[in-house]
Amino acid sequence: MAGDPESAFGGVLICNATIDKATAEAINEIFFEVMIAPAFDEDALEILKSKKNRILLKNKQSAELPKQMFRSLLNGVLVQGTDEGNFTEWKEMGGRDCTAEEKADLEFANLVCKHLKSNAIALIKNKQLVGKGCGQTSRIDSLRQAVEKAKQFNFDLNGAVMASDAFFPFNDCVKLGHEAGISAFIQPGGSIRDKDSIEYCVENKLAMVITGMRHFKH
Repeated sequence: MAGDPESAFGGVLICNATIDKATAEAINEIFFEVMIAPAFDEDALEILKSKKNRILLKNKQSAELPKQMFRSLLNGVLVQGTDEGNFTEWKEMGGRDCTAEEKADLEFANLVCKHLKSNAIALIKNKQLVGKGCGQTSRIDSLRQAVEKAKQFNFDLNGAVMASDAFFPFNDCVKLGHEAGISAFIQPGGSIRDKDSIEYCVENKLAMVITGMRHFKH
């Protein structure tokens, strides 16, 4: 919720772990319509049931994901395979190797990024989403959106990492990210100008990982 409290207001909250009393007290401070979790502790339920018209749901074991996704278009349908991966390779291509903390954040950032609508950018720090940009017509616009979102909620981007769902066609994204405090990047690579972003990272001692896997969510 702290990643974007405005969007959380009046929304649906989903958790992958049992909701305990401390968690219930924290999320009870904001207005939300629906809470979904595998289980709720009894004292947590007492807190969450205190507000009328709130819907609390227990989710069953997740069903197997379909192999294809469909989007309706004018006079047709777009068929896209379900993205079931995170990365196919891990190539350290920057000015230094990732630290253990950066690697953990980059893996998480890449996973978050694939669930955002392309063009997508995810900014992560300490395994928390602190800024996101998605659905923009250019990658640099998604990054600007992500940085502004982080600033809006007073997140410190120094030492944060960035994931991109597709390659950087120019080095403008790594430049802007560096200026904002980003220390490590993860992207699929594949641009004819990959070297521009790589060279910038080498010159500025920034970590960059090439994964070989794009994440286009349309």
